[in-house]
Amino acid sequence: MATCLALVATLILSASCQHGGDSGESREDRDSLATWVKLAPDELVMRPVGEFSRDWMALAMGNAKSYNSMTISWGSVGQLWNKPVVTVYVSSDRYSKKLMDNSNWFTISRFPDNREYKDGLIYLGSHSQKDDPDKTANSGLRVEFTELGNPRFKDAELVIECKKIYSDEFEKDKLPKDIKDGIYSSTGLHTMYIGEIVNVYEKHWQQEQVQSDSLSRKRSRK
Repeated sequence: MATCLALVATLILSASCQHGGDSGESREDRDSLATWVKLAPDELVMRPVGEFSRDWMALAMGNAKSYNSMTISWGSVGQLWNKPVVTVYVSSDRYSKKLMDNSNWFTISRFPDNREYKDGLIYLGSHSQKDDPDKTANSGLRVEFTELGNPRFKDAELVIECKKIYSDEFEKDKLPKDIKDGIYSSTGLHTMYIGEIVNVYEKHWQQEQVQSDSLSRKRSRK
């Protein structure tokens, strides 16, 4: 992942901007216009294939005393055992894995589409907390904590908070030959972590809220 992100960093020349970011607004300006709104899991709207593989997300685990984060480009969102779930994958090569194994909760965060946040995700994916203890802070992406005490990214536009319900490491002899000889020819295996979606937080900006309230009033008058 680190090698891929380092390569991508040299290729990204520009990105579109949503809700400011590259428009000269400070993060404080954007913060003043934003609020987290809780959604039910079945209200969640995503494009998982593109959002994981192309846009990337940030995985975070731990608590206020000890937490870590990393960029992920593999994952899925769906239904399992009659529960809404998120599945993420962490390599045995990653320093984050030990904390992930020891954590009962994790969050994934999706960011607005602009260069500022993409650079932060590149940093998270290409640095290890083992060598860079302040990795998350140095990425420029700000962390805050949910009501349950789990780390999430303040700059994100969507956060899914999950309770871990299952984990298992891939078995190399069960992998397709091209995957075994390709992706895993010189790296450690990934562990799959399945989390039940407990909370969904969506960032709403002031203008969006005004438009939403106006639409609601129009509907109520009909």
